Amino acid sequence: MEQSTYQNKIVNRRNYLRLAGGSVAVSLAGCVGGLGGGGGGGSPGAQVENESNPAGSYQGVSLNFATSSLYGEIWQDLANKFSEETGIEVNVSSYAQSEMLTQLLNQFRAREASFDAFISDVIWTGSFMEPGFAEDLGPYFNSPLANDGYDYGDHLEVFAKNYGQWKGTRYGLPWYGDVMKLVVRKDVLEKHADAYKSKHGESIMPSYPKGYKSYDKFNRVAKFMHDNGWDMGLEGQRGWNIVYYYPNRFSAETGQAEMLNENGNSRLGSKGAETALQHYVDQAQWARNPLSTAYTQSRDQFLDGKTWAVEQWGTATAKFIDKYGWEEGVRVTLTPGGWPNLGGWGVLLNTYSDQEKKDAAFLLAQWATSKEMDKYSYTEHGVTPTRASSFTEDIKKQYPQARYHDPKENPGIRKLSLRPRNPKYQELGDTMQTQISEALSGSSSVSETITTIHQEWQNIMSGD
Repeated sequence: MEQSTYQNKIVNRRNYLRLAGGSVAVSLAGCVGGLGGGGGGGSPGAQVENESNPAGSYQGVSLNFATSSLYGEIWQDLANKFSEETGIEVNVSSYAQSEMLTQLLNQFRAREASFDAFISDVIWTGSFMEPGFAEDLGPYFNSPLANDGYDYGDHLEVFAKNYGQWKGTRYGLPWYGDVMKLVVRKDVLEKHADAYKSKHGESIMPSYPKGYKSYDKFNRVAKFMHDNGWDMGLEGQRGWNIVYYYPNRFSAETGQAEMLNENGNSRLGSKGAETALQHYVDQAQWARNPLSTAYTQSRDQFLDGKTWAVEQWGTATAKFIDKYGWEEGVRVTLTPGGWPNLGGWGVLLNTYSDQEKKDAAFLLAQWATSKEMDKYSYTEHGVTPTRASSFTEDIKKQYPQARYHDPKENPGIRKLSLRPRNPKYQELGDTMQTQISEALSGSSSVSETITTIHQEWQNIMSGD
């Protein structure tokens, strides 16, 4: 397979959209036409005058939308397209990923939120939904705002449940359905395959799509590659990204998807929790400068050809494949042990906005997460689909990495590791980051670290 240039990718994406669904404008217009509008009357859809094109009732309305800076350019593109189609203006504000949760919660608590709609990380949903900061979308789907062709059931269940629902109520719409995956430089591993097999009696390559059967196996390969001049990519030693990496290892070692049980108690006392952290500590020895406070360092190391393996999310994976090629250059698989971390984002509405703006914001949320835009965001921006209908044969042929995310071709992505989607996540996450950072830097032992996190989590969840 010939490696694609960035320009060829853009042309291919545009050609796909033109062939698969007519022009983009036609697809978007069809989607907007069924969205609906409302507001002003105190209940969703109260001001809709034309139910065949309810968005027309909100022309001239100006919305403020909040996003993580990681997706600022993507949402600016979506906002521009939505505004062109509907006449509803959307102003996009972005927050640093590591600061977004705190800043949004501070605004909500003061009832001074400066945005009408926003994206929420899967692990933040409880923090916004439990206290009532996010708008209940039930009434909107029972109003003239609802698009009959939206097909909520087309969203894969794991995304619909975790990005938008809380205690049986629907608060958000799934936008970015991501799972962490392991990406390796297949071309680099092939050069060391014979020497590794001679030494360890096993293949150096992870199988597709299952990946390495365990972190023990991955660590053997990582040490071997390190000894041969190749570091792995790893975010660690400090920063919020730590909470993305440990859960993969925890679930692989314990067989438990979640670190909190059904009663909200910590499972970090389980057999395997310490082994999971030891894997992470060991990997720091074979990683290239694992000192980042964000996730972009390991992405850039891989893109620059300085590392052979990295665990990363969907938009980064799309960049890897664009540069090196699918299968010839890279191989994308489940994280070792087969428990990839659930990531991704949903679109939520600010419950404190006035009704007219909330109605218009619902139109935006419904449009941005529609079947048409789910495909567009993937083919144009690498945003992993949340909908089953996006995994068409045409898309998988042109973007073969979609095979990895299609649960029909890769059923392993149904078995995920889940971080605590809990209103107290910020406290739980801060504790984990602080303590694991100590272990990764050698300031505390693995046993001491896990014991401390376990005890602190118990105290947090009991309210002590």
